[in-house]
Parts: sequence; C-alpha cells; structure tokens
Amino acid sequence: MLPSLKNDLMYLLNILECIEKIILYSADCAGAEDFFEKNEQMNFNATLNLLTNIGENVGKISKELKQIYSDVDWSLIKSFRNRVVHDYINIDTFMVFDIITNDLKMLRGTIMNIVGIELDKGSFDTEEYEVAKKSFYYRHIKFN
Repeated sequence: MLPSLKNDLMYLLNILECIEKIILYSADCAGAEDFFEKNEQMNFNATLNLLTNIGENVGKISKELKQIYSDVDWSLIKSFRNRVVHDYINIDTFMVFDIITNDLKMLRGTIMNIVGIELDKGSFDTEEYEVAKKSFYYRHIKFN
C-alpha cells in the first residue's frame, strides 16, 4: 500500500492495538525486573515485538500526516524500532519499562486524538473505522 493520508487510519489503529497489548502485558508489574521475569520473559519478549510493530507502522505513515502532527517524534519511535531489531540482546529492561510506563500512554492519547481529528476532517473513511471497531483484531482498543 502506498503512503497516503487515506491509508494512515489502519497504521494508527495497529499502533493503538500494540499499545493496548503492551499495557495489558505489563499490568501488575511493580518494576522493570518484575516485568522482565513475568511468565518466563514471555511478556517482555512479546512487548519488544509489539514495539517493533509500532515502529514498522510509523514507517508506513504518510509524510503528510507526519508533517501535520510534527509534534510527535515519529523518527524517535522508528529509531527505537531499529534499535530493538538490530541490538535485541542489549536492550535495557529498565528503559523498556520506562517507555511503557511513561511514553506509551501519552502516545496512545496522541494517536487517539489524531484519529478523531482526521475522522472529523474527512481524511479517514468512517466506514472503515466502524468496521475496525467491530473487528476482533482491534479488540483491545478503547474506541470511546
């Protein structure tokens, strides 16, 4: 799919789904070490995969949307994806937990605002959005 503002809705929803899963996987963790050890590191490893997916989706978002919402540090998100993929073994557990607890909730709010604004402007297909709301794939997103 070619980068286009019309196609950005699905990338943004994929990011939101990843964020919601990460928040779910890290729930009830007292700190980074607890999160790292939870379920024999399964939650930590799944989270790294989801963070990679977030970076992948950011890379697919159109330049137009990134310019409109230039207050989001899109390149930092993409850079972190590259670090996870290319230096997986050296990823700092405390840094990952800090991103989860401090940055992802803010990013979730920002992405939700972008989706709402662009739906109101008519940039995104409302029918596509309504279908996504009913999709099992996006079941973790709080669409209200």
